[in-house]
Amino acid sequence: MPAVSARRRRSLLTASVLLGAVGATALLPVATASAAPAADPAARYAGEAVPIGRHMVAVLRNDPHAGGPEAWIRAVPAHWRQGDAYMYRVLGKLDRDHTTAEQRGLSLRLTGTLGSAPALRVTAEGSTHVIALPKAGTADARGCTVIAEQDIGAGAVAVLSNGLHGPSAFFKDAGDGTRFGGVVNRAHPSLPKSAGFIARIVNPYGPAPKLRTDMEGGGHPASTTPFPAPGCVK
Repeated sequence: MPAVSARRRRSLLTASVLLGAVGATALLPVATASAAPAADPAARYAGEAVPIGRHMVAVLRNDPHAGGPEAWIRAVPAHWRQGDAYMYRVLGKLDRDHTTAEQRGLSLRLTGTLGSAPALRVTAEGSTHVIALPKAGTADARGCTVIAEQDIGAGAVAVLSNGLHGPSAFFKDAGDGTRFGGVVNRAHPSLPKSAGFIARIVNPYGPAPKLRTDMEGGGHPASTTPFPAPGCVK
């Protein structure tokens, strides 16, 4: 009987150790998954947006690991300005396999696709403008900064961006695109009182910053808008 009891105790101890090891292993992926924020899927289509005329922009990317170099041609509103969101309708795409296109009377050609200095040539009415693509490996080339727009009331739109330097936002008129109020970012997370409305970044250094705005100057609940996740996490 003592020998049987000893064997039984050893069996129970072994089972306890194995269960403990399995439980510890099962917990490891949870801790690892929450260690770093994920990049925004929109980053695959983000890049350096350059106006090329006729209410169009070329979103230039140069990431060899994601199909680059490439130029996404998108339609934008008539009042579009550098820094505005640009994820509007795609009109065409130029890459190594499709280096030429015609859009709204413009002749487009992607050159140097196999070299270190690709460029987009834009020709209209006999005049050609050459736009260099961002250098491979840079933040613009990889689409690190993701831009989004959000209606915040009183005919105003917040343009929110997030990238390697953290969240940033500016404000514009929803009708004609006139910018007003100033800019909030990590260095200046709140607008001054002279702006005439309330805007501040909540948790500017955290993994999920938000923009809090009140266009009426107080007296009712403010609105809160999450920033897009950055396109690159490092």
